Amino acid sequence: MLLRPILPFIISLLFFGVKKPASAQPAPVTYVNTHIGTAPATTASARRHSEGGSELKGQTMPAVSTPYAMTQWTPQTRATETKCVAPYYYGDKKIQGFRATHWLNSSCVQDYGSLTIIPLSKNLVAQPEARALEFSHQTEVATPAYYAVRLNAIKSEMTSTARCGLLRFTFEGDDDHTILIEPNSDEGEGYVAIDAEKGEIMGYNPVHRIYQGAGQPAGFSGYFVVQFDTAFEQYGIWRDDAIQANANTARGSKKRGERLGAYVGFGKKRKTITVRVGTSFTSLEGARQNLLAEIKDFDFDKVKKASEVAWNIALGNMSVKGSDEDKVLFYSALYRSKLSPRLFSDIDSRYPAFAGGNPVQKADGFDYYDDFSLWDTFRAAMPLHVLLEPGKAAGMMQSLTKKAGQGGWMPIFPCWNSYTAAMIGDHVLSVMADAYAKGVRGFDVATAYKYLRKNAFEPNPDPKSYAAGQGRRALDSYLKYGYVPMEDSVWQAFHKREQTSRTLEYAYDDFCLSTLAQSLGHTEDAALLRKRALNYKNVIDPATGYARGRRADGGWSQNFDPSASRASF
Repeated sequence: MLLRPILPFIISLLFFGVKKPASAQPAPVTYVNTHIGTAPATTASARRHSEGGSELKGQTMPAVSTPYAMTQWTPQTRATETKCVAPYYYGDKKIQGFRATHWLNSSCVQDYGSLTIIPLSKNLVAQPEARALEFSHQTEVATPAYYAVRLNAIKSEMTSTARCGLLRFTFEGDDDHTILIEPNSDEGEGYVAIDAEKGEIMGYNPVHRIYQGAGQPAGFSGYFVVQFDTAFEQYGIWRDDAIQANANTARGSKKRGERLGAYVGFGKKRKTITVRVGTSFTSLEGARQNLLAEIKDFDFDKVKKASEVAWNIALGNMSVKGSDEDKVLFYSALYRSKLSPRLFSDIDSRYPAFAGGNPVQKADGFDYYDDFSLWDTFRAAMPLHVLLEPGKAAGMMQSLTKKAGQGGWMPIFPCWNSYTAAMIGDHVLSVMADAYAKGVRGFDVATAYKYLRKNAFEPNPDPKSYAAGQGRRALDSYLKYGYVPMEDSVWQAFHKREQTSRTLEYAYDDFCLSTLAQSLGHTEDAALLRKRALNYKNVIDPATGYARGRRADGGWSQNFDPSASRASF
């Protein structure tokens, strides 16, 4: 994954004031273009720096949600949860359904724990590619709080709350109306059950890890409960191409690529059907309680309005001067910065334990967050959250602290509620030190420091947990030499080698931790960390003035090219 500057128009606060929006300015949400980044980039810079092709794509989606929501909603043009494949691409011609997604905005990672809903008329076809319906961008309406599109003779609309979604389907034809549900398990592990008496569908989609522990169960699932404002007349389940009427349960056989789901039919009489969906990472009951708390009825317009208000409050923390085009770019970037970290705790504060899922924990006095893409966001997005929403930032810092307590190490890049060592650096140190320096309290900073210090000073001696992402990569070498030498390939990381960059990143992180240590009265730690912060000099070749690879014996790399766009040492 390449670093993507998420907030190019926000970094310089010399130009943008932090204040409430002027009354004369239209609501900030009206400036957001949620399609930005959903089509391939055409700039020379993007083409030059793309390796596998995903860097040419913004990897964003027209997400409907509230700020930092547990679950976002997006039209789906690609069915898979495969790494580096986003749910939606602007150039695709067909929509396969509407996904309750946990895709990490602007990333090359994976979706997880998701489900998809699609309205159908005429023939009941289950497989994503076969059921997909053509659409035109001219019929799309896409805002942070609302999405609508016409699929043949069906108008589809979405809005949402923090943990739940509300969809409205208006069938204009005279054919039977059907709604299909699919838990998107690439591993063939999904589950659905239909309760005809209650008139609901429930299910789950188990989550698996990538990077460290790739393919292993993450210890929790994406749970969902689906309810309708209209009683259904028919129901059944499907598995691949086989459809079974009146059956009410389908469970995956763990055959990779197997697809399954449920469907319900409503006949022809009722033209508009509204669907509410609760989601959770703890249990089916958690999803149901979230739904009952956040969407008490099927009033679509009320939920849409509340979502718009939430976005206007969040985006309205900053106001800008400039052209309408400038404001579109600014507020669209600000919107995307607020799609993560992700709320992970239920309405009753329960959440799956970090790094394994069990036992279920309770967040006392704070919201628990996950999906901290810290190598991508430590420079701008996380410090921006601290400036604009210090209360929420305190919950984010406490979430990181709780992860460390539950897993034993401060996570470097915590996603899908698991450890990863996906990126170089140890930038959780930077994020937490920055928050404390800017006055964020409301989190257990003493415990946080204990684990931050552990990351910085203690190599992980356990090969198994180290390979699983716990502990700073190549810390042994860094402490021994004052840099990561070329001989250390850092093979227990996703980004292997890159030793020179690691050295530079670690020196910065050590400086950041030194400021927190000083503030907390750990003066000896602070002095040592300040000294280590100068390790960046150890990879600056005085003969050339460039940072370059260095061997353990002190010699410099022989194939150094200062004009190379990439180097792996």
